Amino acid sequence: MYPETASELPSAPLPGPSSGLDPELLAALAEAADALPEWAESLAPEDRLDGDLALDESEFAALDALLRERFGADLGALRAGLDLDGLAALTVGDLAELVRR
Repeated sequence: MYPETASELPSAPLPGPSSGLDPELLAALAEAADALPEWAESLAPEDRLDGDLALDESEFAALDALLRERFGADLGALRAGLDLDGLAALTVGDLAELVRR
């Protein structure tokens, strides 16, 4: 039997803060990317920092400084330990894990 209304469909988590991402992390991403806060609200854990968000090196540097200041997290050290494939695969979810440590 098929659900007849949308309210009977299983709900999937929406991207952004409701997907478990720290609002402070999202604010840091928006600030580093020089984007509006609404932009960060659309982010999902699987979004790649390089490929999907297209962060450049100056934005990574700004993000590193913000994460150090707000969370004591070292994005530079994380990135230094990755090869090119690892850098390309780095996600918003990876940042969330970094700031939880």
